[in-house]
Amino acid sequence: MLVHFDIWDPIATLSLHGHKYLLTIVEHTTRFTWLYPMKLKSETGFRVQSFVTLIQTQFHKIIKCIRTDNGPEFNLAQIFAAKEIIHHKSCVETPQQNGLVERKHQHILNITRSLLFHSSLPQCFWNYVAALAVHLINRIPSSLLDNKSPYYVLHDKLPDISHLRLFGCLAFTSTNTSHRKKLDSRARKCIFLRYKRGVKCFLLCDLHNRELFLSRHVHFYENIFPHKQS
Repeated sequence: MLVHFDIWDPIATLSLHGHKYLLTIVEHTTRFTWLYPMKLKSETGFRVQSFVTLIQTQFHKIIKCIRTDNGPEFNLAQIFAAKEIIHHKSCVETPQQNGLVERKHQHILNITRSLLFHSSLPQCFWNYVAALAVHLINRIPSSLLDNKSPYYVLHDKLPDISHLRLFGCLAFTSTNTSHRKKLDSRARKCIFLRYKRGVKCFLLCDLHNRELFLSRHVHFYENIFPHKQS
């Protein structure tokens, strides 16, 4: 398995959680993409090591080669030697040698900008928008894959798209009954941010107190965008 790695240039606007970088990973054959937000470039070694373990555990495959640019954050000789991984680096000022992931950056960035503009949310939400963009890209048929989606090629099954919702749209969810009094509101007014991996629920942002929380029982109004109206 050949995998391409690259890091976005520092983003001027910090995310809500203080992230400044994004590590993009693209599998060469399936074009499936993973995205990891980072606060510092020094986190790269941990992310690479965790990703290698993820592929072995979840897909029972071995990464034989990793291709990156010439960035010093990818000087991980000990990690590559321990896993017997061949490391290919592009030459200085030659981004086309790692062109697959560079083009993927542009693809992700274009969708991220579109979703942000459409929702009118502040730029500090960019990490959630980028994650949602990758979620969509992995489920869109590609001409490079005979009109199959990267998800289908990697998992050998069609993706479930019944959960897809418009980013930043209005949503109402039931309040927690354990702390709810008789005259309290029965619903919370929110906006939709993203899907949560490993949990069958949605990540929402409360419009009243800006709290981020997970909820399963949600009613969406995909033609209403509260931040655009305000």
